[in-house]
Amino acid sequence: MHALLRRPVAAAFLCATFTLSATACGRYVGDLTKPELLGKAIKATGSAESVTVHSDGFSLAVPVKSRTSHDGRGNCTTALSYGTSDTIDVIRVDGETYVRRGEARLRREEGHRSPEDLAALVDRLSGRWTKPPVDGPGAPTEPAFCRRPTFDDLENGWDDDSAKGEPTTVDGRKVLRLVRAGSESETAVYIAAEGPPRILKIVTKGGDTPGTTTFDYDRPVEVKAPPAGDVVMAD
Repeated sequence: MHALLRRPVAAAFLCATFTLSATACGRYVGDLTKPELLGKAIKATGSAESVTVHSDGFSLAVPVKSRTSHDGRGNCTTALSYGTSDTIDVIRVDGETYVRRGEARLRREEGHRSPEDLAALVDRLSGRWTKPPVDGPGAPTEPAFCRRPTFDDLENGWDDDSAKGEPTTVDGRKVLRLVRAGSESETAVYIAAEGPPRILKIVTKGGDTPGTTTFDYDRPVEVKAPPAGDVVMAD
């Protein structure tokens, strides 16, 4: 059986060569398993003050791209595209949520309307932000697009037989790469080997949702409400 960092030689090599942080290279480094190291990375990632997450991949063969930024004070912005023209933007600032849907998404989500009503709605909302009610039946579900990253799908399957760990680099930064191979897909997680052991990149190959997600930390994130003249109340 192969276990990450269980062998003293491997542990010494990683710590000496990659100057792993104290979190990863404490006195117990030789006892860290892959799930334990990943757990530390998830905790460090979640504690970051500000973070911008870029995702570029596919969902059921449809290209999906997103960019989500959090300022560390509960405010965030998201820009999501699904396919070539289906777009949605979300701003959450000071407890208020603003949503802007592109024409393709408007037509898809509001297709139950009559052709006349749909055309009027598209004309009214084109390029405009809507401000949904805070609660009640019309309360928005869109904040799900503007939440801090979660890693529930990463926490399982990291047993000794399905994962490997190796030192490498991401954009010149030293990282530890963990790989989880499944029957139809492979996921590689790149964890910073210097400073806080945060997740810097996740790459998934195969399966229904292949793609790459990158994380950029501790850079200034400015979240502003859209101009009042560009905001309309949701129906």
